[in-house]
Amino acid sequence: MAFLALHIVFNVGFALSTRVAQFRRYDYFLVAAVNYCLAALIASVWATFRGPLDFDAPTVVFGAVQGIQYAGTMIGVYLLLVRSGVGITFIFLRLSVVVPTLAAIVFFAERPTGPAIGGLVLMLISIPLLVGPRSAVRGPRSRWYWPLVVLMMVFTGAGLTASKAFNELSTPDRAPDFVMASFLVSVPVALAIFAMRRRFQAQTPPLRQSLATPGALATGAAMGLCNVIQLALLVAALELIPGTIAFPIQTSASVLLTTAAGVIVWRERHGPVVWLGVTAALAGMAIVNF
Repeated sequence: MAFLALHIVFNVGFALSTRVAQFRRYDYFLVAAVNYCLAALIASVWATFRGPLDFDAPTVVFGAVQGIQYAGTMIGVYLLLVRSGVGITFIFLRLSVVVPTLAAIVFFAERPTGPAIGGLVLMLISIPLLVGPRSAVRGPRSRWYWPLVVLMMVFTGAGLTASKAFNELSTPDRAPDFVMASFLVSVPVALAIFAMRRRFQAQTPPLRQSLATPGALATGAAMGLCNVIQLALLVAALELIPGTIAFPIQTSASVLLTTAAGVIVWRERHGPVVWLGVTAALAGMAIVNF
């Protein structure tokens, strides 16, 4: 359980770093690129020092899925942060736990209890409360908002499922290689998104100015450090805890901490309908554990 608790801490640290980058109007996608480049470097050093590299098919395939998901999700995270704040954005991401939980049931024969199924239903009910007509969405609602929420949940769920599948189909000694593969794949994806960043981020600072901003580079470095550590800890936790338990615990704790930080640090304010959605999401996540 210690691995899972530490994973949650570093996962929340990563989430809050993204909010810092967006709030301070850094070149967000430069920060994201620095994050993945540093994470790939750290993961490669770790894997190399752990012993001879050993890549089997699950390590390569599921590492690639995880890496593409990590870097690709940064676009959705940025667009949702602007509209919904850090608390609601990362609730959407955490609700993607439905995907790996269902995958654990269908593909790995993990059987949830009746209450756990009820918890999954509650989590699904929370979504329209969070993004409905009286939701936390700021400004005019565009046509892409709902599709983006759904796509983000499915895409993030695919990454979580990849971590679970690696644990089921490979061996624990290959965990460093899996982490390394994930972040090496994420680098070209992140750099490609960085090259197109002006399509997503309004008023992107000039690159020379961004590179001369210590805060932007430091935020990217903090994100990268948190990112590689949280993935390594998640893989370690999944070796000891079933996915049907680990994913809901990770989700509920991360949601609580991230939402609290959004309210306390960035003064994010939400109406009663949104808080009802938050409550339904947290209740569903908690019930899934029974």
